[in-house]
Amino acid sequence: MSLRNKLFADGVYTFVFRLGNMAVAAALGILTARVLGPHGRGLYALPLVAFAVASAGYAGLNGATSFFMLRGKAGRGVLRPALIAAALFVAAGIPIALAVAISTHAPWAALAAIAALPSPAILGIFYGYQVGINRVRMNTTYALLNTLLMIACMLVAFAAFGRTPPAAIGAWVTGSDLFAAAALVWLFKDSRRLDEGAVGVREFAGYAARVGTVSLISLLNYRADVYIVAMLTGPAQLGMYTLAVTAAEMLLAATQVTAVVSSPHIGGMESAQGAADLAARCVRHNVMIAFATCAVLSLVAPIAVRLLYGAAFTPMIPAFRILLVGVFALSLGSPMSTYFTIRLGKPQIPMMLAGLSAVVCIVVCLLTVRQFGLVGAALASTSGYIVGQGLAIGTFVRVSRVKFGTVLVPRWSDVTAYAYAGSSLWRRLRGAV
Repeated sequence: MSLRNKLFADGVYTFVFRLGNMAVAAALGILTARVLGPHGRGLYALPLVAFAVASAGYAGLNGATSFFMLRGKAGRGVLRPALIAAALFVAAGIPIALAVAISTHAPWAALAAIAALPSPAILGIFYGYQVGINRVRMNTTYALLNTLLMIACMLVAFAAFGRTPPAAIGAWVTGSDLFAAAALVWLFKDSRRLDEGAVGVREFAGYAARVGTVSLISLLNYRADVYIVAMLTGPAQLGMYTLAVTAAEMLLAATQVTAVVSSPHIGGMESAQGAADLAARCVRHNVMIAFATCAVLSLVAPIAVRLLYGAAFTPMIPAFRILLVGVFALSLGSPMSTYFTIRLGKPQIPMMLAGLSAVVCIVVCLLTVRQFGLVGAALASTSGYIVGQGLAIGTFVRVSRVKFGTVLVPRWSDVTAYAYAGSSLWRRLRGAV
């Protein structure tokens, strides 16, 4: 199968399943909003905030697993150092979760956050393994199954223990850990068929720490606004703002398709220029997808929020619209990050860019949240996104020697690719019938 057809097939599969995951995730947000209300959803969000900060660096396990399997030919030999590194990451996350819970005036939230920490560590290895064996479709499938399991746990908890924040928190912890346990069993079973390469624990953990530092700094950019809202406002404001952030960032489920399906090719392609051109093509497709989606969501926001979440959540609409602008910028970055991290093996590049972006987000957030509330937080987050992705594009152009227009301006061939994809899909469907 040609690269174009391979990317098309993986892309269609991933896109369809990500749309399904978006719908299920939206249903989970609607369920918690309707059942708990703004104040209750804010209480439910507090352990998630501590968990998110404590586990932010765990994405390094994903990147390191992919890197050593694609570039280092590690095979099943990657699992031992990966699991040892995961244990170290979880141990390091425990005091962070406790500190964040205390700083947001909710020390009780630390227990739930700590109980959920093993899940992202194991899943980071699991998803990185799928990329390493070039089975990117399965990541989307498993992500959908994970969200479905979460909804099932939530419904059972509400039925058995009442419609309360503690029931929702317990369901979240249970669902996360159950899915991670199943993923770990699958990893050991599937990896038996692979050769065993040599990867040192120190080598793996060092690379994972560098990639994880990028993720941690990125979180300060992507989630510092949520953290500061949790510190400076009440649960009701936090409940509305986290819902606005979640709803806006659902767009990324669609735009990350290009990075997901292209990552094994960007990482494993012999030609450096070919890898750079493929990353640029992915960014152009994200420009088209993100612009159209953000425009539609901004227009329908007033109706959608009242219909889905209820009138109590309408104060989040202005913040949601501002966040869409930032998410548009953010959606352009994942193919370039893949190129820096997996292709060049230089996670320090996105780390430095994310660091500068995070500083912008934090400073603006501290200056605006007390006076402007949710809108101030959204402005801070969007400012960070725009600065970060502007710097990322400039760095990508300089390093890869690809022109700005090649990265940002869609070509006619990019547009016609969708017609080709549609006609090809139609032929396949007719052939199947």
